[in-house]
Amino acid sequence: MIKKALLGAVALAVAGLAPAFAQTTYGPASPSINVPISGVLPKACQISSFVNGPLNAINLSSTTVQGSESATVTCNYGGSATVAISSANGGALKRSGGSETIAYNFFLSGSPFSSGVSLASTQTWTGWPAVVGDQTRSYSVQLASAAVVAGTYEDTLTFTVTPN
Repeated sequence: MIKKALLGAVALAVAGLAPAFAQTTYGPASPSINVPISGVLPKACQISSFVNGPLNAINLSSTTVQGSESATVTCNYGGSATVAISSANGGALKRSGGSETIAYNFFLSGSPFSSGVSLASTQTWTGWPAVVGDQTRSYSVQLASAAVVAGTYEDTLTFTVTPN
């Protein structure tokens, strides 16, 4: 009796699997079929910077435009990308071990920031050209005033890119 119940349960389980192995058809049999294949590659961008030294050795006694680094945006689509640039110290170099600061302007070639902007708040450019490949812009800084107190002054810039 137990064997018959067990065989009945197995038969029901196998019968329940049958539709999983059945082929689904969408019409009468045909000598050919069309099978759609598709996928989506989302827009993506990356940013890199070629830092060859000028910004980590600026002349703190000079108020001329200094440094010539470059940032490169690489995207997988055509159009534009958004690049946000922020300063850890609100657009100022801060003296290590002290409270002295030196404000500066930030310059980015070929952008709305090419004449210089303060990084007291994050600056965002929604029109960085995004083409398949690289788009490079140079950047530099200009101190608002020369340093008065001796020491090492530092800031950190953060560039963030997002696809439009």
